[in-house]
Amino acid sequence: MANVQQKTLTCFCYWGGKRTVNSNCTFSYDGGFSKAVLLKEGLKLFELIEKICAALKTTVGEKQFFYNTNRDKTKCLLLDDEDTVAMMFHCNEDEVDLFVEEPPRSNDDLTAVFPSTRESLLADNTVVASNNVMEMTNSHTKEMGMIPYLPEDVNEILSGKGQLFDSPDIFKQALMIFAASNKFSFKYLDNSKAYYRVVCKVEGCPWKLTATCDGGGDVVRVIGMKNEHIHNASDGSSYKATISSKQVGLFFKNKIVQKPSFLPRDICNEFENAFQYRMSYKQGWRAKEQAKECISGPPSSCFHLLPWMCRRLEDAIPGTRAVWTSDEGKFKQLFVSYGCSIAGFKYCRPVLKLDACFLTGYYRGHCLSASAHDADDGLYPLAYAIVSSENDDDWLWFLQNLKEVIGERRVVLVTDRNTSLLNGIIKVFGGDCNAWCLRHLKENFSRFASSKGFKNERRKAALKIVDQIAYARTENIFNFHMGRLRGMDPDLAKWVEDNNPNHWSNAYFPYKRWDKMYTNLAECYNNWILPLRDLDIMQFMTGHVTKLTDMLVRKRAASCSWKLPVGPQIEKEIKEHQLVARKYMHRPTSPTEFTVLNTHQKQFAVKFDQRTCSCLAWQMSGVPCAHACCAIQNSGFSIYDMVDPMMCKSTQILIYENSMSPVPLHDMPLLSSFDPSNLSSYITDEGMTCTDPVINPPSTKRGSRRPKKRRIESQTQERDTVNCSRCREPGHNRSTCKAPIPG
Repeated sequence: MANVQQKTLTCFCYWGGKRTVNSNCTFSYDGGFSKAVLLKEGLKLFELIEKICAALKTTVGEKQFFYNTNRDKTKCLLLDDEDTVAMMFHCNEDEVDLFVEEPPRSNDDLTAVFPSTRESLLADNTVVASNNVMEMTNSHTKEMGMIPYLPEDVNEILSGKGQLFDSPDIFKQALMIFAASNKFSFKYLDNSKAYYRVVCKVEGCPWKLTATCDGGGDVVRVIGMKNEHIHNASDGSSYKATISSKQVGLFFKNKIVQKPSFLPRDICNEFENAFQYRMSYKQGWRAKEQAKECISGPPSSCFHLLPWMCRRLEDAIPGTRAVWTSDEGKFKQLFVSYGCSIAGFKYCRPVLKLDACFLTGYYRGHCLSASAHDADDGLYPLAYAIVSSENDDDWLWFLQNLKEVIGERRVVLVTDRNTSLLNGIIKVFGGDCNAWCLRHLKENFSRFASSKGFKNERRKAALKIVDQIAYARTENIFNFHMGRLRGMDPDLAKWVEDNNPNHWSNAYFPYKRWDKMYTNLAECYNNWILPLRDLDIMQFMTGHVTKLTDMLVRKRAASCSWKLPVGPQIEKEIKEHQLVARKYMHRPTSPTEFTVLNTHQKQFAVKFDQRTCSCLAWQMSGVPCAHACCAIQNSGFSIYDMVDPMMCKSTQILIYENSMSPVPLHDMPLLSSFDPSNLSSYITDEGMTCTDPVINPPSTKRGSRRPKKRRIESQTQERDTVNCSRCREPGHNRSTCKAPIPG
């Protein structure tokens, strides 16, 4: 069989100029230069490109190659694969015109300068700029949020006619950065999705820009731009940037994702560093709100995914209880307790601290919590709920779900005496297990004492007696300190009697309280979730899973590394008791029983086999008291064996033995594409089910002023002592100093 002769084409290559189509169906090439190259049929695409670029003495880079045909010289066809190369030989006989061009400037070409921006906005994209990023690393480059601001080449952000932008938002971001960098203000004469017409705000300035959306889509194409300004000195001094909070928020999206605590003033500071223009705090706040909405979708839509998230938590973490309620289609309550937390609580001491803290997100609300102590007196979160407020219905619903989690185990509930909480405890757990927080009680007592004329030292002395009344372990000691208080003022003693000492004094409380007199642990929980309190409900739930997972892993590793049979906090408490015990004397009455004399020559009986002391402190706290520590010395017993087993290393390991199972969220439905009116379309694609009701946000009223986000300090909280800079004495400052002027 005869060999088929390969075709050879004379290729006229054009580069560096501009091709123009004439009226007689020919073309002319202005500028640049051309070369003639022989091409043989069968060339690969990369071989053809290398041969042409070598002839034109240019680098391959990012270039596009077009050819025309003998049939029609006005049309150009793109060379982009092997098939198009074969078609070029098929459509031409002897010669072909081939044009080498730079690709049209669009956002995809400019991402080298703003790489993190495109990643941060995902499908939304963002502003783009120049190609030559390596040549622009100068000392003036500043990091504005996510976008490296390059002042020398900022004009490349808007290069002029023919520039393409992937969406209107990206176009508006580019326009805003361009104007802020060149220090002029602009306004829209036309601002529809199909057509944009922008002019400079200075009257008589010729700068203008027009753009349109090609084909009715989202791609914006600049169709005209006159980049020339006529400003006088007054215009420059009165310059005010045209800022969109939405566009500024998109700039800082990545930074807020990485650091949710990124403040509005931080946005203002970084924007000022980049563009030498100071935003107002209100603009920075709105920019952060827009960024948060871009990250997680509109706040109103996050409630749609609540049924999906609760079901996923129960499926991923065995034993989890995640329930929610709604009222007329609006969110009302959410309760979550993880299976690993429930399993670990079985080994914790039966004491729960209940408290609530306010949420600072868009819809406000409160977070109710129940926290326990681990074997080293650390925080162990058991359950939380998100509700509208601390009312009777919300607390009752929370306690009913908490009862389902705890089961029949008897627990002591330490509370801050909230009326709705107390009513709920009586209905669900009974009133006898309710222990009141001593700090909140002392705050009320302090106010009452102040109303009776007790100030400064006298009030502090009365508060100290209330402390002793609360820690009194027998009725005799309770009556003794009550007599002291009655001696100060009968009204103070009557206030104590009227405020139910059986709920807060050890002498009358019916159950073992483990000396947990305060709700400080609940305050620790409120501080622990502080970064989550400003987020929407879905971000709160996912963030809570992440924080608790990290806590369980960290504490499990720490407990395994303990060198002693008890944790650091329990060890510290034992050492404090041993320090006091140095002044005591002991005498054995049997190998396991001792009598101990304290510094006042009072005698106490200590029994090792029963782990008891006649002072009752050992029984109530679980840690050997000072009398027991004195008796243990030289007895041959280990003091760690005398600590309650619920406070030892073995128990700590059991508490954190159940780790948090990973919760897969890769298939979480996107809020941006969620359509509650067409839920059936999400059955297979997005994991939704037709049985999931559509939950709308709760009805809330926002105040007219900025909401408070800082907690109110306790009256009994110790404050820093003020020292006078004039006389150097504490208790007053220079303006109120009455000391004589030193001579």
